[in-house]
Amino acid sequence: MFVPERQAQIIAYLQTHRRATVAELAALLDSSESTIRRDLQELEQAHQLKRTHGGAVLDDHASYEPTWQEKGGEHADAKARIGTTAAALVEDGDTVLIDAGTTTWHIGVQLRDRPITVVTNSLAVANELSTGFAGQLVVLGGELRPTTGAFVGPFTEQMLRQLHVDILFLGANGMHEGGVTTPNAVEAATKRAMVAAAKHVVVASDVSKIGQTSFVHVCSWDAVHTLVTDAKVGDESFARALHDNHVAVRTPSAVERG
Repeated sequence: MFVPERQAQIIAYLQTHRRATVAELAALLDSSESTIRRDLQELEQAHQLKRTHGGAVLDDHASYEPTWQEKGGEHADAKARIGTTAAALVEDGDTVLIDAGTTTWHIGVQLRDRPITVVTNSLAVANELSTGFAGQLVVLGGELRPTTGAFVGPFTEQMLRQLHVDILFLGANGMHEGGVTTPNAVEAATKRAMVAAAKHVVVASDVSKIGQTSFVHVCSWDAVHTLVTDAKVGDESFARALHDNHVAVRTPSAVERG
């Protein structure tokens, strides 16, 4: 088992059981206790859990996940401007994959009149484009997470493995120098499958998410081509990470695809 897969299973177990011992995790994952201890150390350094004597507990701050309704009212103007900016990256005839989220929903709104194909795991985006959409709509199936309105899990990932899209709009709960993060392990795995299916990966998120670290790592900046956000990136270390990984930054005043 690869390290990211094993660590994702550790996180998923903690999200269900809240705490675990090294021995429990070693037996569950058919790994040595020394391997599990190294995993717990790395996950603690990534602010995804807290180690205890002989085990680990869930980091409640990192794993907190607001509902779609709670997020919808936050930074609404910024999200709308990001939606307009991101939509300008789409060319007629493109196949566009839209992740679930309140910011990405605004992108879907801006694409209603475009002759494109939209693929989405978002119940909200699917509802928005179910009538009056000028293009073709493909909705990914899977397990619906009521908190985020996202279809996720093995069935969703299986569908994504069969797709190749021109551009992905990916949401984020947190962004830091190491990449994009989200609170839920299953949703993170679905997001990673989206990244693998896309020719051009665009992270769409407002600047309030910069410096925030949620529970689960989704992808590093070397997997991302463009960040669309609402204002200039002021965090120097974060800006350096984008520059070093050749990530183009687009704000409402600069909308052309890089």
